Amino acid sequence: MSFMSDYDATSEGLLGAASRFDAYFDVYGLSLKQEADEVQRTVTLIARSPISPCAKALALNLARFQPRSVEVNVIFSQIAPADELDFFVRSLADACGRAPEIIVRWAKNRALLDAHERLTLGRTLCWTGDSMRRSEDTRSAIDRVEDCTPLVLAEAIASFSALWRASVPLPRTAFAPVREPALARAVASSPMMEAPMSLEANIVRLDEYLRWRRH
Repeated sequence: MSFMSDYDATSEGLLGAASRFDAYFDVYGLSLKQEADEVQRTVTLIARSPISPCAKALALNLARFQPRSVEVNVIFSQIAPADELDFFVRSLADACGRAPEIIVRWAKNRALLDAHERLTLGRTLCWTGDSMRRSEDTRSAIDRVEDCTPLVLAEAIASFSALWRASVPLPRTAFAPVREPALARAVASSPMMEAPMSLEANIVRLDEYLRWRRH
């Protein structure tokens, strides 16, 4: 079974657009209780960036699963913004047993942007959205959700594998925690900030100052 959606993702914020995927994860979670082999536990995602609704939905819903109960592989065409990537990576670390730099890749070659966003949840369902080339405010509102029949699953695995091979691992620096701006760090580490301020007025008598200047 498959159906098309004309949901308008531009009418709501990121969390609102991501929440429409909750029902898919509800169904997937129930299916894992019945069948939990390697294929069923595998989740794959192709998304424009960490702020794509499908990526945000995955990051939020991973917290609903037992640690190391699913295997996730992700391809992004953009890895910004850094704070959203950091949130996504921390969600992966809690849910999966492998290091994020192994399971996230970057489709940095612009020739790969014609690929469509896609979320595959084991054998349960496969969601397909618009091309990664389109930004959130210009992409089509039409998407497709299908039961993962053997034919659909085989096509999803083949297309994901091809894009995975054409993508590159993220640089290790991409997984560094988001830090404060450099100026704020410099101010915080200044010796002036480390030394406690005296409550007494720092007053020097004029004769003492002149005597110090002569030496």
